[in-house]
Amino acid sequence: MEISNIYLFISISFILLISPGPNTIYVVTKGMTEGRKAAFKAVLGASAGDMVQVLAASLGLAVLLQVSSLAFFIVKMLGASYLFYVGIRCFLNKQQLFIKSSEKETKSKDLFFTGFFTSALNPKTTLFFMSFLPQFISIQSAYAQQQMLLLGAMFVIMGFFVMIAYAVVAEKLRCWISKNERIQVYLNWITGIIFIGFGLRVAFSERR
Repeated sequence: MEISNIYLFISISFILLISPGPNTIYVVTKGMTEGRKAAFKAVLGASAGDMVQVLAASLGLAVLLQVSSLAFFIVKMLGASYLFYVGIRCFLNKQQLFIKSSEKETKSKDLFFTGFFTSALNPKTTLFFMSFLPQFISIQSAYAQQQMLLLGAMFVIMGFFVMIAYAVVAEKLRCWISKNERIQVYLNWITGIIFIGFGLRVAFSERR
């Protein structure tokens, strides 16, 4: 694997990562509503889900999604259903928008697993890694799989720090939002609409 390919991979990956997706939206929402610690737990979950996607692509599970309509449909509907669930839960959330610190610790598992499943149940992400990573390695190489894992791990690490940056910015916005009652009222609705939108996008996605 040439060093020039690594530099190109890092540059393109950074551009892709700063574009908001379901993971970023979830992290930002938690940063604005529950603070930096909650957002960091969400980041850990999302990063773990991304790593599962990398492993799936490297081990060839993405090929199954590519060639099997049934497998792709099942995973697609699982991912869409989960995004719908997160969106509807935002709509139904009647709790105070900004919770106290003492309430955060009990939600650690929920924060992690919501971030994890938001990433891990998206079949398009698996197919993305399967099509994106091989462009920067030699497929004929005996170490092609190891190279895919390495680049995938680099992508996940970069994504981790990008989401951390989003989390920090979101916490800074928290103070401003807490003083604006109208934003507090509509934030859950906006987040719910965004997640349902991502769910619809996954549900109507097709294999490429």
